[in-house]
Amino acid sequence: MIVTLAGHVDHGKTALVHALTGVDTDRLEEEKKRGLTIELGFAYGEFEGVRVGFVDVPGHHRFIRNMIAGVRSEQFALFVIAADEGPMPQTEEHLDILETIGLSSGIIAMTRVDLADEARRAESLEATRSLIAGTFLENAEILWCSARSGEGIDDLKRAIATAARSRVAKLEESRADERHFRLCVDRAFSLSGAGLIVTGAVHSGCLREGESVVTGQLGRPVRVRSIRVSDQPADFASYADRAALNLTGLDAEQVSRGDWILAAEARRFTNRVSLRFRAVRHLQRRLRKWTSIHLHHGAEHALGRLAFVDVEALEAGETCIADCLIDQPILAKWGDRVLVRDAASEFNLGGGPVIDTCIAERKGRRWADGRLALLEALAREEPMDSLKEALSLRPLIDLESFCQLRNLSESKILSALPSRDIRCIEFDSRRELVLESTSKQAEGRILDSLRTWHSEHPEARGMGVDSLRKQSEVPKALLREVISRLAATKRVSISSGKLYLPGFQARRSRNETSLLRALREADTRAPTLGDLTKLLSLDLDLVKQAAKRLESSGEIIFVTDRRIIESRTLDDAINLAKTLDSPEGFTVREFRDRSGYGRNSTIDILEYLDRTGITRRVGDRRHMNAKEG
Repeated sequence: MIVTLAGHVDHGKTALVHALTGVDTDRLEEEKKRGLTIELGFAYGEFEGVRVGFVDVPGHHRFIRNMIAGVRSEQFALFVIAADEGPMPQTEEHLDILETIGLSSGIIAMTRVDLADEARRAESLEATRSLIAGTFLENAEILWCSARSGEGIDDLKRAIATAARSRVAKLEESRADERHFRLCVDRAFSLSGAGLIVTGAVHSGCLREGESVVTGQLGRPVRVRSIRVSDQPADFASYADRAALNLTGLDAEQVSRGDWILAAEARRFTNRVSLRFRAVRHLQRRLRKWTSIHLHHGAEHALGRLAFVDVEALEAGETCIADCLIDQPILAKWGDRVLVRDAASEFNLGGGPVIDTCIAERKGRRWADGRLALLEALAREEPMDSLKEALSLRPLIDLESFCQLRNLSESKILSALPSRDIRCIEFDSRRELVLESTSKQAEGRILDSLRTWHSEHPEARGMGVDSLRKQSEVPKALLREVISRLAATKRVSISSGKLYLPGFQARRSRNETSLLRALREADTRAPTLGDLTKLLSLDLDLVKQAAKRLESSGEIIFVTDRRIIESRTLDDAINLAKTLDSPEGFTVREFRDRSGYGRNSTIDILEYLDRTGITRRVGDRRHMNAKEG
C-alpha cells in the first residue's frame, strides 16, 4: 500500500513519517537548513507484516506542483492536521486536491497533540469535522498523536496496518490489468554502476524485467534492466505500485519529471481532454467558459483553457462535462484523474476523470447536438458497453482511437466484437467499428436511394458513388463496405462505376436509340463521331452526349476519342484476332482483309487492343497476350 501525506506546512508530516518508519524524507540540504519539505520524499516500513510506502509531500503553497506530482488516486491518504492549530489554508487546499484526484479512503492524524490542551483539541476536532463533511474522509478514523513524544504512534501504526491489509487485498483484484503499461516519472537520476533510474507511480498495466518500453517525450526504445517495487527487488511492476526502473538506452538528461515510461502502443499525445468536471467545494468565484487554466495530470502539467459542454457557468461543488484545451500535448487516457488550477496555479478550480481524448472532438455542426450524449456514452465504465452505446449515436468509431482512449490492445477489443453485434471494416488503411444494425440500416438506405434514383432518372444507366453517398447519408467507409456486400449477394449491380438494381433497364433517349441503329446500319461498323453526325443530322455535342451515355452502360466502346464501336462488335474483332494469331503473329492487312473494316478503322481498333493489353505489337506484326490467347 502507498500512503500519501497531505496537510498544511509545518503540521508535522515529515516528523510523522520519521516516527512511523525511522526514515528522514527530507534529503536536500536546503530542506534540512530551512526545516521545510520542498521535494517529494519517500519512506517504507513493515506494519504487522505488510509493507507500506509513504510519499511525503511539501505543504508550502509555493511547492504545490511538487505536492500534486506525488498524489495518485490509488493511494491511501494520511491527512495531517496539527491539534494545536487546527485546519489551515493548505489543509483545505490539499483536501480539495485529494478529492479531485480521486482518493477514496484515509486516516486523519491530529499531530502535535502534546502542544494542545483539551479545549484546543476540541476546537481543532470540531473544525476538522466541519472541513471533512461531505468528503471521502467524512467517516475516516481520527487519531491523536505526537511525533515528538511518541503518543498515539503505535495506535496509528495499527490503523495503517489494518487499512493496508484490506487495501492490498483489493489491489490484488485489480492486478489482472489488461491495459498497456504506463509509469509517470517523478524522479530521474544516474546511479554509479547502474545507470539511469526513474521512479514513479504505475498508472496501468504490468512491466517485467527485460522487457522494452519507450519514453513519452522522445519515443525512444529503452530496455528494463531491473525493477524495484516499494524499494525492494521485483520481477515486475504493476498497476498502483510505486516502482523504480533501471533503464538502458537513455541518459538521465533525456528524461525528467512529468515524462512517461510506457508501452509503445500507448504512446499517443492529445491536446484535448474531456472530463466529468467537478468544481471544488471551496471555489471562490464562479467559473465561466474559456477560463484560463493550469492542468495537472500525474506529474505532467500544461496551460490551457476550460470549456463547458452542457452549462454556461459553474458554481462551487457543481458538476458538468468539460473540455480542457491545452497548449502542449499530454498522455492522458480514459479514467485518468486530472486536477485543474487557475493559470497562475494559485488556487484549485476542480477536475475529475478523463472520459475522452479524441473520439468526440468538435467536427462542425454535424455532431454538435449529439456530442453531450456521445461523451456520456464514452464515460461508461465497461469498455464494450461504452463502445456499443457510442456506436448507437455515431455510425463509425475508429478502432485505433478507441483503443488508445481505453489504453487497450486492438486484439482485446476485436475479440469481444462478435458478442456485441459490432463489426470491424477496413477503409483507407484504417479500421472502423460499426454496429451490425447500423450496417443493415445503411443497406436499406442505399437500396431505397437506388430505387428513388431509377424512378426519377429512368434514362440513367445507374447512380454514381458520390451521388449515392450524399443521398443515402451513409459515411464513405461504411458505404464502400455495404456496396461490396450488396454486390456479392447480387442485390446491387455495378457497371462502369455506376450502381443499379438488378433487372433495371435504362430507358434510352431518342438520340441514343438513333445512334445505336446508325452504328448497326453504317457501312463501317466503327464510324467516327463526325460520320454519325452526318448520318443522324444531329449537332456534334448531342451525338457525343448520347455516345457517352451508351459508353457508361457498356453498350459501346470509344476505341479513340473520335471513333466508337458497339461492344459486341469489338468482341467479334477480338475473336478474329485470336483466330489470326500464330507464332509469327498477324499483320494489319491480314486483319483488315478478314474483318472487312477500312484501313483507318482497322488501325484504330488494333491500337486500342494494344493499349488495353489484349494484343502486343512486335515490329509490323501483332500477337495475342497470353491471358487473351
